Amino acid sequence: MTITGAGTADWFDVKGTVPTPKNAKRLKDGTIGLITGLFLLVALLVLGIVVPLLSPFEVEISIDTPFLPPSGTYWFGTDGLGRDVFLRVFSAVYLDLGVALIGVLIPFCLGTIVGIGLAVSRSKTLNAVAGSIIDGINAFPLLVLAIALIALLGPGLQSVVVALSVTNWARYARLARTRALVVKQQGYIEATQTLGYSKPRTLFKHLVPNVSSETTAYALSDLILVILLIAGLSFLGLGAQPPTPEWGAMISDGRPNFQVAWWPVIFPGLALCWAGVSLSFIAEGLTRRERDVKS
Repeated sequence: MTITGAGTADWFDVKGTVPTPKNAKRLKDGTIGLITGLFLLVALLVLGIVVPLLSPFEVEISIDTPFLPPSGTYWFGTDGLGRDVFLRVFSAVYLDLGVALIGVLIPFCLGTIVGIGLAVSRSKTLNAVAGSIIDGINAFPLLVLAIALIALLGPGLQSVVVALSVTNWARYARLARTRALVVKQQGYIEATQTLGYSKPRTLFKHLVPNVSSETTAYALSDLILVILLIAGLSFLGLGAQPPTPEWGAMISDGRPNFQVAWWPVIFPGLALCWAGVSLSFIAEGLTRRERDVKS
């Protein structure tokens, strides 16, 4: 292993050598992207707390004339019911992100467990049946399945979470199963069996961490899509119901009057982009850092 002198980098790649300048630049880029994404996300979360606390207005109560343009009093103007758009935009932060987080965590946990279970199972019948179910669910677009389930359950954010949990787990299960089958063939897994380690120890100490790291990376990217999906379902009237402040629902409410008043549509859309871009930076930064460590 190469030892660096004083004033040089104190980290090494997996081969024990100092990374090349090209690799160091990629690592630096990944770190910058990660920090940028975290800064944007934290800023959005802080505003989601501060604005509702300090605002003199009420989220669901009309305060003035409808469709007042942005001004010193109403920074984002008012909507069609005379409500403060600035307050409603940041009051929706934790609703949208919270529902999206739940809508990702449940499929992530369920799909990872199912995928690993299928990979370690020796039952050909179980793998064939479960594999057919997973492939059947994944064959349909997520939005189509979500709309079909919400049509049965009724509109609302609870129905959105149930629909995401029922449909999206199959993608995680397929990813986890594929990754687990690859990990099972690695030399260190065979070494644990040769050394006589128990099956639970091999499973939870070696197999699960390597598989969950893969599904976690996918979950970060999936979180962006789920946020957009929730906003899209609310835009169609299947998600959050009036007068709940939600970005997709706010865009839908303001769309018919967009030519007269653009602000009830643009500002919720910008907030949605803000959340998506921040999470995209975080996911890309973590992916680059992990790729550079492995390369």
